[in-house]
Amino acid sequence: MKTIGVDIGGTKTAIGVVDVKRGSVESKVIIPSKSFKSDTKNLKLIIKTSIDLAKIYKIKHIGIGVPELINNNGIIKGNYNFKWNNFNLKKFFPRKMSIKVESDVRCHLLAEQKFGKGKNVNNFIYVNIGSGLSYAHFKENKIYSGSRGYAIHFASSIISLYDWKKAKKISLIPEDYYSGKDILKIEKNFKNKKNKYKVLINVSESIGCLIAGLINTVDPYQVVLGGGVISNNLFLKKNIIKYIKQFIIADEAKKIKILTSKFRDNTGILGAGLLFK
Repeated sequence: MKTIGVDIGGTKTAIGVVDVKRGSVESKVIIPSKSFKSDTKNLKLIIKTSIDLAKIYKIKHIGIGVPELINNNGIIKGNYNFKWNNFNLKKFFPRKMSIKVESDVRCHLLAEQKFGKGKNVNNFIYVNIGSGLSYAHFKENKIYSGSRGYAIHFASSIISLYDWKKAKKISLIPEDYYSGKDILKIEKNFKNKKNKYKVLINVSESIGCLIAGLINTVDPYQVVLGGGVISNNLFLKKNIIKYIKQFIIADEAKKIKILTSKFRDNTGILGAGLLFK
């Protein structure tokens, strides 16, 4: 069986033909998001390209991964990356086509579960450290999406801490400081190598602490780390894993498997196409 996988990203959208049996991606098309002045024009081209590719290969199933909150009915509920809040993407496609819409991080999880490091594992979390920070949880042979579909965030809401001993309050949104975009800023702005590594170690500690908190909460058997930061920065990856294990509470849980994704460029396309498997 072949499907169309659509991986919508903040900088580009990748669309391809997915062989769900082999776990391969064919005939990929890239659409740069920055070439459009509006999200509406970008969306129209994404839809047209997806339909055209489906017609060429006589495919009726199109899976779409979106970097936004998606409720359990497949409706976009957020405008973090695009002004598409309350959009029902299914309405823009011909009725004869079968369309599924899901959060992009869950598409990445599906790719790992079917063909990657999560294969034959019944309880694992996939953590994406890229343009943003998000996670997805696979347990009891299905993706856990929460009662409304919003179980993907672990670093996107404000953390407000008050140290009453020092009468000091700290408030921040972790994703605004530790995403891939922030890592690039650190790499660019800190010319002194010693100072740069000091900052990156502190960032690694913060990210590791956040992921350890997630592990302490949901207690998975295994963790798979993915995203541009993990695949492109060995120094950060090693330190993030070190701090994850340091901040896990239970001694037995410290033995958890922490793996890195086997995929790179085509994870989102593959996972979106696998929404129909």
